Amino acid sequence: MFKKKEGIPRVEAPRYKARLVAKDFTQVEEINYNEIFSPVVKHCSIRVLMVIVNMYDLELEQMDVKTAFLHGELEETIYMQQPEGFLEDNTKVCLLKKSLYGLKQNPRQWYRRFDEFLVKADFGRSNYDSCVYMMRRNEKVILYLLLYVDDILMASFDRQEIQKLKKILNDEFEMKDLGNAKRILGIDIMRDRNKGELLLSRQGYLRKVVEHFRMKDSKVVGTPLGHHTKLSIKQCPQSDEEKSKMEGTPYASGVGSIMYGMVCSRPDLSYAISVISRFMPNPSQVHWQALK
Repeated sequence: MFKKKEGIPRVEAPRYKARLVAKDFTQVEEINYNEIFSPVVKHCSIRVLMVIVNMYDLELEQMDVKTAFLHGELEETIYMQQPEGFLEDNTKVCLLKKSLYGLKQNPRQWYRRFDEFLVKADFGRSNYDSCVYMMRRNEKVILYLLLYVDDILMASFDRQEIQKLKKILNDEFEMKDLGNAKRILGIDIMRDRNKGELLLSRQGYLRKVVEHFRMKDSKVVGTPLGHHTKLSIKQCPQSDEEKSKMEGTPYASGVGSIMYGMVCSRPDLSYAISVISRFMPNPSQVHWQALK
């Protein structure tokens, strides 16, 4: 986080308390940070990569960046109160020279740091997804890399190319090698190379959702939302008493949880989710039963 030779630099405390940042909720926009948006790989990009991997029988491996946010370079001048147990002089503060967990701009600064590194390593960024990178040789893609914050997927025809990339990443960042990719963003990757099959599943995640919302005893159906199910705004609670009965029902949370399971691995749930999500502002027991 700080250069060991220089130690933690200290400067005289400035007059403006707004520049003293200990936690993110004390940061002031345009003083302690400007832009904070950071892209992550799209789920559709993950699906496309899996298709390519299975179609051309590519090697697929995974790595994780340890303490990723500590690698970011700060653009703003940020002062921080001396950490507990390190207090030496009440009139002095710490000048942050590197990104620190808790800052609002952490994700963006980490992405920019990683992006600059990959570009220097001869990777090209996709025009359709800012977190998809490709290395080309003789106009042919030899390496794919997908980034979701600190999770990395790598695919190549040649395992040696992946090993070279791992070494480059290990030399620059502190990495954890996870070997063959088996799970990404809660999605299980099940692959049988002999049969030429690759399956993406969120069975484990959806099982937890079912248990959390006590849906284990719900009736099993062949389609997520049968044609006989008629939902409308007229079924929404009208009186205050009806609305109060639904206040403790986690309708929005249930819709969101199932929606996350729908993305990337269960597109068959799309229509049902689009229907039941229309009533989130004022759901009724009828809508809740349809969700279950």
